[in-house]
Amino acid sequence: MNLEILIVEDEFIVANDLSKTLQKKGYWVTGTAPSVEMAMISIEKKRPNIVLLDIRLRGKLSGIDLAKKLQKIGIPFIYLSANSNKTILDEAKKTKPYGFLVKPFRPKDVLVALEIAAYHHKHSYDYQHELQSKIEKELSLITLNGTRWEDVFLDVAKAFQVTIPFDYLQIALRSVNTKENKILGFYRTGHKEFQIIGINELKNISNLTKNDLEKVFKEHESSHTTAIYENELLEDLVVKNSLVKLIVDSFHVQSLSEIPIVVDTDHLLTLSFYNKKEKVFASELLWVLTNLSNRLRTIVLHLTEFKLIEENFQAVVPEKRKPILKKKQSVEFNEIIGKSSALLNVFEAIKNVAPMRTSVLVMGESGTGKELIAKSIHKHSGRDHHPLVTVNCAAIPSDLIESILFGHEKGSFTGATEKRIGKFEQANGGTLFLDEIGEMSLASQVKLLRVLQEKEIEKIGSNVTIPLDVRIIAATNRNLEEEVEAGRFRLDLYYRLHVFPINIPSLKERPEDIPLLVDFFISKFTSKQMRFSSQVLKKMMNYQWPGNIRELENYIERSILMSPHEIIDDLYAPLTKKTANFNVIEGGQTLSLEEMEREFILKTLKSSHGKISGKGGAAELLNLPTSTLNSKIKKLGIRKKEIFSEE
Repeated sequence: MNLEILIVEDEFIVANDLSKTLQKKGYWVTGTAPSVEMAMISIEKKRPNIVLLDIRLRGKLSGIDLAKKLQKIGIPFIYLSANSNKTILDEAKKTKPYGFLVKPFRPKDVLVALEIAAYHHKHSYDYQHELQSKIEKELSLITLNGTRWEDVFLDVAKAFQVTIPFDYLQIALRSVNTKENKILGFYRTGHKEFQIIGINELKNISNLTKNDLEKVFKEHESSHTTAIYENELLEDLVVKNSLVKLIVDSFHVQSLSEIPIVVDTDHLLTLSFYNKKEKVFASELLWVLTNLSNRLRTIVLHLTEFKLIEENFQAVVPEKRKPILKKKQSVEFNEIIGKSSALLNVFEAIKNVAPMRTSVLVMGESGTGKELIAKSIHKHSGRDHHPLVTVNCAAIPSDLIESILFGHEKGSFTGATEKRIGKFEQANGGTLFLDEIGEMSLASQVKLLRVLQEKEIEKIGSNVTIPLDVRIIAATNRNLEEEVEAGRFRLDLYYRLHVFPINIPSLKERPEDIPLLVDFFISKFTSKQMRFSSQVLKKMMNYQWPGNIRELENYIERSILMSPHEIIDDLYAPLTKKTANFNVIEGGQTLSLEEMEREFILKTLKSSHGKISGKGGAAELLNLPTSTLNSKIKKLGIRKKEIFSEE
């Protein structure tokens, strides 16, 4: 499908040249506009697939102002700018463009940017239909006959949670004639688990009086526009709308997506999806929500026709109230430990993207478990009967990248003593996980991009092409946007991989998961009934954990080794950034954690008189497998003469 392009550029010659270039390449140009106002008029006449957008335009409004409007109505765009200073780049990034071209640019640069946009457009088009299909299926299962309105809307919340990442869903039904608002909220507490939030709950959360809340509800003006709000857009809305401010402040919200639905001549239904993180609602969501309007309208018409919506919508009668549901680990993701809101968003993203062919970019700090996410996507993808092949991009020298990824024939180069099957071919039909993609050299990036575009490989020394059906998952702990700006990562490869990004929260963003992780790691390292005291656990939850889960795991293993008691009530490794790697023992001597572990094992070996395995041996005393203890003894350089030396 050819893209339809709108060019928003205030220099006539530049706009005209762009138009001619695009038309020669088969693109349909819907028009050119020199200002924001004229661009919006053009969009109303003919909605484009994508906008080429200059930042500096005629009039008071800039291209970034137009970008915010395009972001709200779900039209993707590529910036064209003669100015690439950091301030403008930072402002432009907030609007989530498909690309950024700095003038002067070659026609080829524009065509490459549009090729990437076309790739995204196709995948987003497929993704939209997949989302819509999933939600429609869930909505069709809702039982309406003889069902209470609160149960129906709870089922609506569950249906949307399958594909839409939200922490709080507000449903508002407004009467056009009486100006009466009926408002109800659903706060997510787990996978398909919610607490119903009415006026009484909001009163307790916000510390407002019931009269104040009723006034907020009464004065609430539902939006008539399907839109996404974050950053400045959300800040502006908070100033204008006291109910939005209440929800944002009460639930620490950073993004909002709204869809208004005209039910009949008297009723307007508005669904407001709130999330505690920003940049979670893709523009494709607006298209999906708009297409679901008829299905939602049918549900509300049924409720109003059979008078199933009670007069006092916002105050659920206490005896009818469902109990608050406790968060629990989803059995679908039992390999990933946690139940926090931030992690639940990741689970939903995995469920959404796993069945598709779409490339996934997993981003997060070191130690957050990116490989576990890749394994989970593969497990839920339907490709799990084929291999998941992992490649550590940081460990591949540039001169070996082709051989390792694509394979080679025997004798194709010096040292090629046998035929090699490359990683891509090994993963055919399955998934290729490119870990630490940000470490790959520019030369290697070019070769990788070519394969992603052509979906086929040639072994070194062969002229036979091998077609590929490989799902790509890439991971990085680097900020790839900054890497692109610094010239260390190719923009075209970035946009090729950045079709469906998943951001893994750091441990400091989900401290409520730490007790679960602590229990998991204790059971991993010992069969004893050990636990941390509440005071130590509290300190662990307040610590920043720069090494994330990997650091937490190491800390727990060391604490188990060092603690003489089943209740660990002391910080055997201080939890501060400056002293995280040191501990002070009697006499003021400072030991590293490795030295502490060595000393503890050595002390245990002395107490067992050098016996390692069997009853009364050091392995039993430390509750470690004999092989593990032997490995640690070797690693720590413990010698026999130290064990049998006099105290």
